[in-house]
Amino acid sequence: MSFAHRWRAQALGLAFVIAFLAVAVSVASTGRAAPRPIDPAAAMTATVVLDKSSYLSGDTASATAIVYRTPAPANYTYTWRVRDFLFRVLNQTANGPATFPYPIALTYTGTLRFDVTVNDGQGLVVGSSVQSATVALAYMALSLDRGDYNPGDTILAFYSVASHVITSPTYTYEVDDSAATVVFSGATNNTFFSFTTPKPSSRFYLFRVTATDRGNSTQALATIAQASGFVLGVTFDKPSYVAGDVIHAHLALTARGPASWPSQFRWTLTIGAVTETAITTVAAADFTLTLPAGTGGGGIAVFASEANTGATAIQSVPMATSGGGGFWSTDVGGAPVYAIVLGLLFLLLLVAVVGLWRQTGGGFGFLHRGTPPPPAEGPMHAPAATPMSVNCRRCGKPIDLTTSRRPIEVMCPSCGETQVVT
Repeated sequence: MSFAHRWRAQALGLAFVIAFLAVAVSVASTGRAAPRPIDPAAAMTATVVLDKSSYLSGDTASATAIVYRTPAPANYTYTWRVRDFLFRVLNQTANGPATFPYPIALTYTGTLRFDVTVNDGQGLVVGSSVQSATVALAYMALSLDRGDYNPGDTILAFYSVASHVITSPTYTYEVDDSAATVVFSGATNNTFFSFTTPKPSSRFYLFRVTATDRGNSTQALATIAQASGFVLGVTFDKPSYVAGDVIHAHLALTARGPASWPSQFRWTLTIGAVTETAITTVAAADFTLTLPAGTGGGGIAVFASEANTGATAIQSVPMATSGGGGFWSTDVGGAPVYAIVLGLLFLLLLVAVVGLWRQTGGGFGFLHRGTPPPPAEGPMHAPAATPMSVNCRRCGKPIDLTTSRRPIEVMCPSCGETQVVT
């Protein structure tokens, strides 16, 4: 073999080796780039849901484990743990149920922490996040019969206790003024008491009620302030409107408790897309505005305000349905349009009935008259004395003849019967 042939054979062999190595590297890189299967542990999650966010001492808390797993559910086993505020284990239950009940001790107060570990029996084990709840010896309700007061008003306070420990409480109460001075106090077994505010009164009062039973106690607080500020009232001249109506609105301010009145009042009234303003030196203003033609039915919001006192009011004005609804709700001379239209329709019907009555011969015979007997067989002969007139065999009324030719077929003008005259 010549040198040229050996060189050509070596070059082809080298090219083959390089191509083989390139294919091998490509296959290896493709294998490395293929995505790894999903980690089974990442395909299952567990969440704990408590039936309450807070409990009483002696309650039974209920914790439910919600497990999400793909591709399909399995037979889970649950290990529950309950810890206190310092993460000390109070209860650990293996092979527990999906909904775990935990009786809270009557002596326990503070924070409870719940978590669960779930095993699907196929090698997946996941833990949940911690869910916390507070536990109290008792919870007390306290409410007042009003939101604010004027000097001299009597305020009623109502209260109650929810507890498994404080079951037969006695109550002590006190009322403090804005200077933290006790102005009223007492003890009772009732679940309410009353306090009459003096004249003049404090700016606000603090009500404090304490329930006590066998050395255990709980309390509740409520604050009430003296009435102040202004109330803006809006009144209208009609109970409802339609598009295009003219609205007359009256705005007036009323003081609640001691008030400092401004010397000038700046009013704004907005109805739909229409806004008007006014300035007065008295605590009232009157507005007149027209509703746009396209105002819809149902109701339209009204916004009123007075700038110098900060008083505002929002009200809804009833609107009749635009179009047909507004027409039917209109009065003409004090009578509704629908009543007038129904009256005209009745008159038209009466005229039609009278016309039908006249066409049937002056009576309502078609309602009570029986079927007339059929005409006699054979032709009808005209009387010799009246050759130019015959009587109808059906209704008996005369039929005038305009020719002496016989036989002739004629029709009765009254009943429409066709007959032959010979």
